[in-house]
Amino acid sequence: MKATHTRSRFLIAAAAAALLPLAAAWAQTPPPAEPPADSQQGATFESLDTDGDGRISKTEAAANSGVSSQFSRYDQNGDGYIERSEVNAANNPPSSDSGK
Repeated sequence: MKATHTRSRFLIAAAAAALLPLAAAWAQTPPPAEPPADSQQGATFESLDTDGDGRISKTEAAANSGVSSQFSRYDQNGDGYIERSEVNAANNPPSSDSGK
């Protein structure tokens, strides 16, 4: 009986020792990355229009990768600047069911 009890303790100790590396790895796993709280998301027209002239140049748009990558979509008249009316038109296209 004593041999069985000793064997059980040995198995428990061996199992605990085998799990230690897993516990260490779990403890070192970094938390999931949160999106950066910089100007890459949620930029407003005003925050991008840094010179306050009522339009966004390519230089000003470069501060936000999303706006910069879609500059030509927003600059509908092709003058090299994004104006508020162009942003509104690009974000709110006319509905296709205007004949109803």
